[in-house]
Amino acid sequence: MGILLQAGNTILDSSQSIAATTPTVIKDLSLLDLLMKGGFIMIPLVLFFILTLFFIIERYLFIRQRTTINDHLVRDVLDKLYSGNLQSADAHCIQDKSALGNVLQAGISQLGKPIDHIEKAIEIQSNIELNEMEKRMSWISMISGVAPRLGFIGTILGVIKIFYSISQTADISIGTISAGLYQKMITSATGLIVGVLAFMGYHLLLTLIDNYSMKLQKQIFEFVKGIQKPVK
Repeated sequence: MGILLQAGNTILDSSQSIAATTPTVIKDLSLLDLLMKGGFIMIPLVLFFILTLFFIIERYLFIRQRTTINDHLVRDVLDKLYSGNLQSADAHCIQDKSALGNVLQAGISQLGKPIDHIEKAIEIQSNIELNEMEKRMSWISMISGVAPRLGFIGTILGVIKIFYSISQTADISIGTISAGLYQKMITSATGLIVGVLAFMGYHLLLTLIDNYSMKLQKQIFEFVKGIQKPVK
């Protein structure tokens, strides 16, 4: 009888030891499931993400189209002006369909007037073209600042909710706290990702515009210098 009891205790101890050493199965979460645990704050953050991608792509394509510079445009336009073919020069600018073409067209429209009138028209049209490129970029800049703060607000609200629940149930187990925290910190991570994406996109577009502005000024200088050159 004692042998049977001893064997039973041995089996029980072995089963308890096996149970203690058995690894806990961790359930994998998909990205969508993880995002859904962030709460209602995730709705505007996802919306900001979509808007950021849309504005960056839309502005990039627009800027690439308008900042194309034909290295022969100024020379071709000047050649037509030297030959007295004003309408052909104007049509050539229209066909170019670029910001430079619009700027040169503004200068051609003032030919025959004092040079300061021509330069003023060119300057105004240049500013118009650059402002057209920067349109909607203020939204990207705003999102880059708002998204991280909104994500942080979501985390703070989640932490407040966790501690309120603890105050009501007196349950301060690590499982309760960690489960609530990891869910609420999702909003902070998402907000930072959206903010970084918007920040990088905004400055990339701004760099493209600044680089084009320098090239545009060079082309304008060549045009103004060319129309003041005496025709032989």
